[in-house]
Amino acid sequence: MEKEPAQRITSLTHLQSRPVVDSRGREVGKLKDLVVLFGGMYPRVSKLSIARAGETDLLLSWEAVVEIAETPTGLAFVLDRPQEELTPTDLRGDEMALGRNILDKKIMDTHHRRVVRVNNVQLEWRDQGYHVVAVLAGIHSLLRRLLPEQFLLRTAASFGVEIPREVIPWEHVEPIETELTRARKQAVYTKLAQLHPADIADIMEELNPSERAAVLEALEPETAVEALTETEPEVQAGVIQMLETEKASDMLEMMEPDEAADILGDLPQAKARELLQEMEPSEAEDVAELLEHEEDTAGGLMTTEYVAFPPEATVVQTLEKLRAMANEVETIYYLYVTDPSDRVIGVASLRELMMARTEQRLDEIMTTQLITVKPEASLRVVAETLSKYNLTALPVIDTEGKIEGIVTVDDVLDDLIPMIWKRRAAKKYL
Repeated sequence: MEKEPAQRITSLTHLQSRPVVDSRGREVGKLKDLVVLFGGMYPRVSKLSIARAGETDLLLSWEAVVEIAETPTGLAFVLDRPQEELTPTDLRGDEMALGRNILDKKIMDTHHRRVVRVNNVQLEWRDQGYHVVAVLAGIHSLLRRLLPEQFLLRTAASFGVEIPREVIPWEHVEPIETELTRARKQAVYTKLAQLHPADIADIMEELNPSERAAVLEALEPETAVEALTETEPEVQAGVIQMLETEKASDMLEMMEPDEAADILGDLPQAKARELLQEMEPSEAEDVAELLEHEEDTAGGLMTTEYVAFPPEATVVQTLEKLRAMANEVETIYYLYVTDPSDRVIGVASLRELMMARTEQRLDEIMTTQLITVKPEASLRVVAETLSKYNLTALPVIDTEGKIEGIVTVDDVLDDLIPMIWKRRAAKKYL
């Protein structure tokens, strides 16, 4: 359509149900929906869906529209040929019907890190066609679908209230699940994937379990795992149960053992056993060991991924191995020195390692005054020990002096902060 319509900025609901007439002025049907083609920042309207009385809907190319005319009874879409010469078309893989997939559906607002329900879709005439530029949410857009704009403004003014407009630019809109996302999977959620995992987690917590699973399955595995571990425990357990067993076990394998154990500990025993059996034996063994401990103890909080070296290792040898294993362990700030029986005999910080001479052995620079806890130590004891000695990680030692794992300060905070919030909230009602 080359002729620019009178309304450069309009909305989907304003155009829906408008008559569509052929080149001879005969009504073909009513506009049911608009189809958009993805490509570039703002999707372009590429097709229109026409509802016909007693017949199936007719899908036509937008190129068949020559004018959006102002008639005595309102707007009308004028086609370029007689009704009998119209050629139906099909939906392409990179196209999506706006009304069916966006209108009255929930979307993710990646700018404000939230989920909102769409009341309308804003269109703007650009480059010889309508493009989607924003979605409208909130009470104003909802009322506007029911009432004329002027009546709405007068009513609000008479009561001395202002009804705010909630416009979300399309560049911040991420549909949750559409025909397009189901078909393309990995080629979607590009806007969401650019957010910090903690922000993705905030958005996911506003979705229902099936929506969360759909989003995670489409994200890159590393991003999905990082986002899931930032969500609340009940969300993690719910999502893992929604996923296929193979997918869920793959995600658990990519997590730190303590994080995977926390999730499995919140699942029914039968489901947890099923997932453990699906995991690689080495990862499953580490997680199973952690599940033997109470959740709010050092054993339940610890991770079995830590860095340990023999006392005779030199600084240069240690640094070379650290570079190779840096991506496989949770923290490398502390290096634990162990004897052949895995008993801890010393500890060195990364700072001390960097300041030492390359030929020095670890037993020459390590500290033998160790601060440790037993696996049964409570969360409070672990937190107080970390704070008292200003540590970022704390080794968990069994009765024979062997290291079972380490508790990092972030793991303690993850458990401690929610408890503090709950206590503060309770005090408000005392």
